[in-house]
Amino acid sequence: MSLIIRKALPEDSVAIFNLINELALYEKAPEQVINTPENIRLHGFGQQPLFKCLVAVLNETVIGMSLCYVRYSTWKGPVLYLEDLVITE
Repeated sequence: MSLIIRKALPEDSVAIFNLINELALYEKAPEQVINTPENIRLHGFGQQPLFKCLVAVLNETVIGMSLCYVRYSTWKGPVLYLEDLVITE
Protein backbone atom coordinates (compact mmCIF):
# COMPACT_ATOMS: atom_id res chain seq x y z
CA MET A 1 0.00 0.00 0.00
CA SER A 2 1.80 3.12 -1.24
CA LEU A 3 0.47 6.58 -1.86
CA ILE A 4 1.56 8.25 -5.10
CA ILE A 5 1.06 11.93 -5.92
CA ARG A 6 1.39 12.68 -9.62
CA LYS A 7 0.27 15.04 -12.34
CA ALA A 8 -3.28 14.30 -13.42
CA LEU A 9 -3.78 12.66 -16.79
CA PRO A 10 -6.70 13.01 -19.21
CA GLU A 11 -7.92 9.57 -18.15
CA ASP A 12 -8.30 10.89 -14.57
CA SER A 13 -11.10 13.25 -15.65
CA VAL A 14 -13.92 11.05 -14.32
CA ALA A 15 -12.15 10.54 -10.97
CA ILE A 16 -11.54 14.30 -10.70
CA PHE A 17 -15.21 14.94 -11.49
CA ASN A 18 -16.27 12.42 -8.83
CA LEU A 19 -14.14 14.20 -6.22
CA ILE A 20 -15.69 17.54 -7.25
CA ASN A 21 -19.15 16.01 -6.73
CA GLU A 22 -18.10 14.62 -3.35
CA LEU A 23 -16.96 18.09 -2.30
CA ALA A 24 -20.25 19.58 -3.51
CA LEU A 25 -22.20 17.04 -1.45
CA TYR A 26 -20.09 17.89 1.61
CA GLU A 27 -20.81 21.59 1.00
CA LYS A 28 -24.54 20.75 0.61
CA ALA A 29 -24.60 22.17 -2.92
CA PRO A 30 -24.57 19.22 -5.36
CA GLU A 31 -27.02 20.97 -7.68
CA GLN A 32 -24.48 23.71 -8.33
CA VAL A 33 -22.07 21.38 -10.15
CA ILE A 34 -22.66 21.89 -13.87
CA ASN A 35 -19.21 20.76 -14.98
CA THR A 36 -18.69 17.41 -16.73
CA PRO A 37 -15.84 14.93 -17.08
CA GLU A 38 -15.69 15.89 -20.76
CA ASN A 39 -15.21 19.57 -19.87
CA ILE A 40 -12.53 18.67 -17.34
CA ARG A 41 -10.68 16.72 -20.02
CA LEU A 42 -11.07 19.55 -22.55
CA HIS A 43 -10.20 22.42 -20.20
CA GLY A 44 -7.43 20.69 -18.28
CA PHE A 45 -5.69 18.63 -20.91
CA GLY A 46 -6.35 20.35 -24.24
CA GLN A 47 -4.13 22.61 -26.33
CA GLN A 48 -4.28 25.47 -23.79
CA PRO A 49 -5.02 23.99 -20.34
CA LEU A 50 -6.92 26.32 -18.02
CA PHE A 51 -5.78 24.55 -14.85
CA LYS A 52 -3.17 22.22 -13.40
CA CYS A 53 -4.12 19.23 -11.32
CA LEU A 54 -2.30 16.74 -9.11
CA VAL A 55 -3.92 13.50 -8.00
CA ALA A 56 -3.26 11.26 -5.02
CA VAL A 57 -3.41 7.58 -5.95
CA LEU A 58 -3.67 4.75 -3.45
CA ASN A 59 -3.71 1.15 -4.70
CA GLU A 60 -4.31 2.37 -8.27
CA THR A 61 -7.38 4.42 -7.20
CA VAL A 62 -7.52 8.22 -7.28
CA ILE A 63 -8.41 9.27 -3.73
CA GLY A 64 -7.60 12.97 -3.84
CA MET A 65 -6.76 15.93 -6.02
CA SER A 66 -5.58 19.50 -5.97
CA LEU A 67 -6.62 21.87 -8.71
CA CYS A 68 -4.92 25.21 -9.30
CA TYR A 69 -4.58 27.83 -12.00
CA VAL A 70 -2.60 30.94 -12.75
CA ARG A 71 -4.39 34.26 -12.45
CA TYR A 72 -3.07 37.75 -12.84
CA SER A 73 -2.88 40.18 -9.95
CA THR A 74 -2.52 43.83 -10.87
CA TRP A 75 -0.33 44.28 -7.79
CA LYS A 76 1.71 41.09 -7.87
CA GLY A 77 1.65 39.82 -11.44
CA PRO A 78 1.08 36.10 -12.07
CA VAL A 79 -0.22 34.21 -9.03
CA LEU A 80 -0.84 30.47 -8.66
CA TYR A 81 -4.29 30.04 -7.09
CA LEU A 82 -5.30 26.80 -5.33
CA GLU A 83 -8.99 26.30 -6.11
CA ASP A 84 -9.61 23.00 -4.32
CA LEU A 85 -7.82 20.33 -2.33
CA VAL A 86 -10.06 17.29 -1.98
CA ILE A 87 -9.49 13.88 -0.40
CA THR A 88 -12.25 11.30 -0.46
CA GLU A 89 -13.78 10.17 2.82
